[in-house]
Amino acid sequence: MARTERGGGGKTPVLNLQYVETLLAVLATGSFHAAGRYLNLSQPTVSQHVRKLETALRATLVERDPAGCRPTPQGRALLPHAEALVRASRRAEEAVAGSRLAIGASGNIGTFLMPEILRRYEETHAATADAEIATNPHLIARLEAGEIDVALLEWWEPRTGLDAHVWRREPLVVIVDPDHRWAGRAHLTPQDLTGASLLGGEPGSGTGRVLREALGAVGAGFRLDRQLGSTEAVKRAVRARLGISIVMACSVQDEVRSGVLAALPVAGIELSKNLFAAYRDPLPETARASSFLTVLTAH
Repeated sequence: MARTERGGGGKTPVLNLQYVETLLAVLATGSFHAAGRYLNLSQPTVSQHVRKLETALRATLVERDPAGCRPTPQGRALLPHAEALVRASRRAEEAVAGSRLAIGASGNIGTFLMPEILRRYEETHAATADAEIATNPHLIARLEAGEIDVALLEWWEPRTGLDAHVWRREPLVVIVDPDHRWAGRAHLTPQDLTGASLLGGEPGSGTGRVLREALGAVGAGFRLDRQLGSTEAVKRAVRARLGISIVMACSVQDEVRSGVLAALPVAGIELSKNLFAAYRDPLPETARASSFLTVLTAH
């Protein structure tokens, strides 16, 4: 039952998750009757759940009209938190049962490396994993909320309650179209790139930071002609002779093999990007995430 507990000088509502789920069902179906059918509850029970939740929060959450049920302003404010509570509850049940593994990966990792990683994990453990591709900040937020078990990231900054380690060091290469004046060369030098104009891919991937650290003044002098949002868009733009770019080597293997792009390393420096696996700390050894991390670092 929803109740209140005193803490810090005031009363804090402790929400009954069943009541929260009932509210979400009412708002999703548009009626108490339909929510009851969906949840296999009587309509009076549905009404009681919503009423007790409203009592706990001291707010009216649902308003009815001929068109159906809809949230009040307070109900709309509660909605994202209610959805997060239900997701967290399900993730907690799955974690205890060991029934599900959820992996998040930043754009390039998810597109170009994740399929092979998942194949190895599923073959080794005869288990499946859910995977999603998103930006670094979004994945870190999902990891902190307990909505994913492991995040594969292109950069890392320490966070309380989380830990991370480098699981791969991926070379970066300069890509040009096959008719570019550099295309036939075995490599470039940092001086070749002085003042270069580059096409940028996914914002916040950390590549710019790597270039500044590895190339010093040369890297600091790079200009972004345009930000295209993804590596796939960058590759197409380079093929269309709109410019050059610097990308992870794994992202252009197919294009280099087929001859539609040329990829050149930069001599004299180690131009590469650390890829991180982030997870909650401490991570139980029995967790499925531990098994996934073992597979991840085995190759």
